[in-house]
Amino acid sequence: MNRTRLSLLSAILLLCAASTAFAHHSHSSLDRNKNVTMSGIVEEFLWTVPHAYLKVNVPQDNGEMLEYTIETMNPPSLSKLGWTRESFQPGDPIMWNGNHDRDPDRPYTGLQWAQKPGGLRMFTSEQSLAAYIEESGQEDLYANASTLQEIVPATSFPSGYWTRGNATGGRYAPDRAPEDDWPYTAKAQALVDQFHESQNPLNECIYPGPPRTMLMPMTYHFRWQDDDTIIIDRDLWPEPRVVHMDRSLEAQEPTAWGHSVGWFEDDVLVVETSDFLADGWGTFIGVDSSEQKHLVERFWLSDDGMILNMEMTVTDPVYLTEPVTRMHHWNKVEDRDLLSAECSMEAAWFYITEGYEEGEYEVEVPDFED
Repeated sequence: MNRTRLSLLSAILLLCAASTAFAHHSHSSLDRNKNVTMSGIVEEFLWTVPHAYLKVNVPQDNGEMLEYTIETMNPPSLSKLGWTRESFQPGDPIMWNGNHDRDPDRPYTGLQWAQKPGGLRMFTSEQSLAAYIEESGQEDLYANASTLQEIVPATSFPSGYWTRGNATGGRYAPDRAPEDDWPYTAKAQALVDQFHESQNPLNECIYPGPPRTMLMPMTYHFRWQDDDTIIIDRDLWPEPRVVHMDRSLEAQEPTAWGHSVGWFEDDVLVVETSDFLADGWGTFIGVDSSEQKHLVERFWLSDDGMILNMEMTVTDPVYLTEPVTRMHHWNKVEDRDLLSAECSMEAAWFYITEGYEEGEYEVEVPDFED
C-alpha cells in the first residue's frame, strides 16, 4: 500500500472513530437483511433537515415509472463525505445501493452509496467509503474529493469544533430511546411508556433546549464572542446558545434555551441555566421538561486538547424525582464552517409517509399545509 493511500485511509478511519453520523430516527422501517441495488432517474434531491432525500423514478416491467424515496443522512454528515446540495440533479441517471423497507411493496430504501454514470460513488458512511477505497484502489480520486483536514488540538477552552464521542476518543453509542433507569415522576414515566420515535420535536422543526440539545449529533463550535460572552453553536441550529459571563445579568424572558451564566473554577467552565419554558424532549429523548428545569454543566479538556468533557446535572421536579447527573464527551474535529439547511416538516415525516396512502400510516401525521 503506497503512502498516499495509507494516509487517506488512516484519516478516514480516524474520522470513523471520532464521529457519529446518526440521524434523528433509527431507520427502523428498513430491513437490514434485504440489501438492494437499483437504478432510475432522479426526480428530486432534497437537501433538507433532518434528512436529505432522493426521489428517483424507477422503470417497471410494464413500462411505467415507480417513484422511490431514498432516505440518506443529515446534510452535515454527508458534507464530510464530499456531498453537496448539487451532488444530484433532476434528470440524472443514478444507481444506488441500500436496505429496502420491511414492506416489500413500499418503494422506500435507505442508502449506502449512490453513483451517476462516470461519476464518483458517493457514500453515506466513513466506514463504507474506507472499505471501498481499500477494495477499489481509487484513493487518488477520493483524496481530491475528501473534505478531511488536519485536526488541531485545543489549547484552551472555550474554543474549537467538536463532535460527540466517548471518554477515550472513540465513537458515541447512539441514543435511541429514553433511559430506563432514571428517577421519573409518574408524569415522565407515562411519556416513557408511550414513547415512539415519531414524537421527536424535530419532526415539527422544533429544536429542544438544553440539556437534550447538547447531547445530539452534528458538529458544535465553542468560542468567545467578547470578554463577557461565550457562544455555543452547532450545525443546523436556528440560533446559537449564549453564555453570559456577567453573572449579575438577569434573564429578560423565559425561553426553551433558558438563560445561561458561566464562570471558571480553575480550568473548568461552569454553566448554570434557568428561566426555561416547558419543552418537548427538553431533557432527553422522550422526556419533556418544565419551567422548573435547572441545569448545571461543567466543561473541561482532556487528552491534550483532543477531548472535551461535560458533566451535566439536571433538576426538574415535574419530571424527575431527584436530580440526574450524566457525563458526555466530544472529540476534536477539523475547523470548518458550520452548515445550515432548510428544515422541512414534510421531509421529516417521509420515513412514515412515503409509499403509503394516508390511511396506512403507522401513526397520526400532521397536515403539512396548515
